[in-house]
Amino acid sequence: MSVAKITRKYIDSLDEAKLFTYDDIPSDKKTSVAIELSRLYKKGIVKKISKGKFYKPKKRLFGEIDPSDNEKILSYLKNTSSNMIYETGVNNARRLGLTTQVSKRIVIAINKPSREIKLDNINLKLVQVVANAPKTDIYLLQILDAIKDIKKIPATTPEKTFIILKSIIKDEEEKKQKKLAKYALKYNPRTRALVGAILKDLGLMESAYLLKATLNPLTKYKVGISNDILPSKKYWNIV
Repeated sequence: MSVAKITRKYIDSLDEAKLFTYDDIPSDKKTSVAIELSRLYKKGIVKKISKGKFYKPKKRLFGEIDPSDNEKILSYLKNTSSNMIYETGVNNARRLGLTTQVSKRIVIAINKPSREIKLDNINLKLVQVVANAPKTDIYLLQILDAIKDIKKIPATTPEKTFIILKSIIKDEEEKKQKKLAKYALKYNPRTRALVGAILKDLGLMESAYLLKATLNPLTKYKVGISNDILPSKKYWNIV
């Protein structure tokens, strides 16, 4: 089959507004692929959002629809070599039920140096992952990220956030709670203290003491949680 036919067959198989690159076309003759895509672009069969990134126009009664923000982000991240990629930040907190706010800036945790990126109208921030975990445990890291950012989550308070996060952790099976403690060891001291306090209240003494042993007994962790909500906060030096 000719490169032109291979290219057109691939494009015909795509959903509308789905992004693709030269490398996605199943042909080793990339120069010929580039020539064919250039020809299809001039005909309006495909469109570009940036150099080397194409999509099949999504036609509607009142015009064409561009690829979604999520599609653009996925297309960008597809070209990274990281095996750890997940969303964190304010939008992660919203999905956990900690805030109703929606952030215009998408924060992605990845095994790459932190950086800010502009993708069309998308503000994308890449931050370094704190701990490595298999895909099945990514949500545990998202819980820990929310605990780490407990004072930064908008439209709520640290105390309200703590109550919800404790409830989320309480609903997990013990095996997952212990894994949470293991991943928490990679996080900052305040996060370790808060996770330890939660696990101690839930009766996971061994995991709690493991975290307690990593903390400096002279360091205070300013959070803003009352004694009524966390009676053991003095033990954890939480103020």
